[in-house]
Amino acid sequence: MIQMRNKKAIALMLLIVFVSFSFVKINADDWSGKDGGYYTVYLNKTNNVLFRISWDLKVNDMYLSHDNKMYKIIKVDKKNDKAYATYLKTVKLPDVNIEEVSQAMAQKTGERKIAMYSTHSDESYIPTDGTASIYGHGGIYKVDASLSNALSKKGIKTFVDETLYLPHDAMAYRRSRVGALKILKNDRPDLLLDIHRDAAPYQDYIRKIAGTNATGVRLVLGRTNANLKANQDLAFRIKAIADKEYPNLIKDIFYGSGDYNQDLTPNSLLLEFGTDTHTRQRAEESAKFMADVLTKAVYGADEKKQVGTLTNTQKGTTSQNNSAGWGIWILIGVAVFSIVGFMFLSTGGREMMSKIKDYTKKEFSSFLGIFNRDKK
Repeated sequence: MIQMRNKKAIALMLLIVFVSFSFVKINADDWSGKDGGYYTVYLNKTNNVLFRISWDLKVNDMYLSHDNKMYKIIKVDKKNDKAYATYLKTVKLPDVNIEEVSQAMAQKTGERKIAMYSTHSDESYIPTDGTASIYGHGGIYKVDASLSNALSKKGIKTFVDETLYLPHDAMAYRRSRVGALKILKNDRPDLLLDIHRDAAPYQDYIRKIAGTNATGVRLVLGRTNANLKANQDLAFRIKAIADKEYPNLIKDIFYGSGDYNQDLTPNSLLLEFGTDTHTRQRAEESAKFMADVLTKAVYGADEKKQVGTLTNTQKGTTSQNNSAGWGIWILIGVAVFSIVGFMFLSTGGREMMSKIKDYTKKEFSSFLGIFNRDKK
């Protein structure tokens, strides 16, 4: 009877942990969900508009403006779709010399790869697609294709995951996480991109880039993501290069309250190409410019050069290596916790401890046997 009560108590604890974790993730990755709705963010105690965004804002979200000023959200008025931010500092982007950019994120296979998917598979562009949302493969996949084709012309192998992760709700990132894991396992890309479009006002994203009608591009980082430092380093390098090569292409960088699957790899970003009231063609043109920027940010100026085995100048940055290590240990920890919990519930506490003790004794004896044989 006592053992049964212990089992029920453990089961209840595991259920509470799971439900709590699920609740946090759902809120952290939630889209605003409003049809055509967006937040207007003001500089605190003023009427100065900093930016507008269709994400579901949270206090402590961050924002880097086009002129590299960092702000933090300090108040969110959900009822009136307003938020207020305070200025933190001006960020100095890295002084990137494109000719000297190392292939820091290249795999040891020597083949250059960039993969992409779209968590919000329905996202479309009203003037071109006739609606902002298509329940199926939305116009956003045309933007994926434009980016992929432009990268391919630069000698980069690309993979576009066209799996549908519908519906467009708070669980979408849970569903696309499965696809992202599959891509990382099977394709091992140097860079993994989640392609979106915003739903902010038309004028916020309208651009003329190199004489071409295009859209601005927003980079999005998950601030609760264990790889944030590495992802931010990458985003800063991309913005620094774009600011020199194609001024105004990168609209800004938003730090949302979720992780957006960026915890799976240090080399991951979420990109928003324009907004729903733009023609899709504008976003497709911006994708071509972004292909050039990404190529230079990831592989350097020599587009033809194969990476080969990593050299001392091609190693991942410290933040990337540390983030990757932490990500692996977190995943291992979750797996161990789950297995131990299952074993406890399945066998009972005393039986489980007895099995672990017997297994450990057996394995340790085997290890000693191998060690002794090696000494002979």
